[in-house]
Amino acid sequence: MPSLKIGPAFKNEEVVVRKMYKFSADGGAIGAIDLFEAESDVVLTHFHALVKVTCTSGGSATVIFGVTGTTNLFVNTTAGAVANLTANALLSRDALADLPVRLPAASKVLMTIGTAALTAGEIEIVVKYMAA
Repeated sequence: MPSLKIGPAFKNEEVVVRKMYKFSADGGAIGAIDLFEAESDVVLTHFHALVKVTCTSGGSATVIFGVTGTTNLFVNTTAGAVANLTANALLSRDALADLPVRLPAASKVLMTIGTAALTAGEIEIVVKYMAA
């Protein structure tokens, strides 16, 4: 599944973008998955991921969310452990993450699967941004 392009926006406009990721259809192999890509410099003002359908794995899968260069900026491996990926679980930014965060053009918001593949489940990823 290709990443969604975000930006440009009017200087004073905040834009909300949602992406539904279905592991059984879109893939759940270990590695980084591009979710959103900035077409121009943007400022991310919000991030959350909502588990819509419980995620499953043949092992102890983990999911982290972040941006190019800081792949666990929003959700770390503890919060993103498969045991926590149950229906209606809300994964929001790590307590240490600073928002807003500047995302330069061509940079990406990423989901990285570690330890084991995810075989099923659905997560809705939501970001809010404005022009930098």
